[in-house]
This record gives sequence, structure tokens and C-alpha cells, in this order.
Amino acid sequence: MPKFKYYIVYGNGKGWENYEAFNEAFKKFGEVLKKYNMELVLYGSPFGTQEGLVYVMKGSIEDYTSIFGNQDYEDANPIESGQRTNMVLKP
Repeated sequence: MPKFKYYIVYGNGKGWENYEAFNEAFKKFGEVLKKYNMELVLYGSPFGTQEGLVYVMKGSIEDYTSIFGNQDYEDANPIESGQRTNMVLKP
């Protein structure tokens, strides 16, 4: 049975002062995700979307849903508004 494995998340970023601050925010976010057995696979800027930021997480659907409502996740999430997620199945 196929299971969700990857989560492609789009949204509008928080607005960082420079590239180093941008990377540091994602480093911190990746560390928070590890606490919930999730992995930050990649991040960057999407092409052809309204949103200015995209990242991909990897993990089980149970671990993915466990992150919501946790203050450390909310604080570290680089997306400030307009978040939407595409879930990808892996056979």
C-alpha cells in the first residue's frame, strides 16, 4: 500500500536580512523537525508560483501530523503566511 513520504510546502517567508540569516533559519527549522522524526530535504525559491518560498520534508504521515500545534515548530517554521502543502506518495 502506498504511503505519504514527502511533503512539499509552499508559502511566504518571514523576510530575512541576508542570505546567512535565511540559511540559519532553515538550519534551526531542520533541527526542530528532527525532534518529530521529520527530515528537511531541501529548501529554496519556487518558480511559477505565487509563493516565494518552498521546502520539502520527509517522514511518515503520523510524524508529519504530529508537528502541528507545537510551539517550537510554529516558531521555527520559515513560512509566515499562505502555507500550503502537497503530499507525495511513495509505493
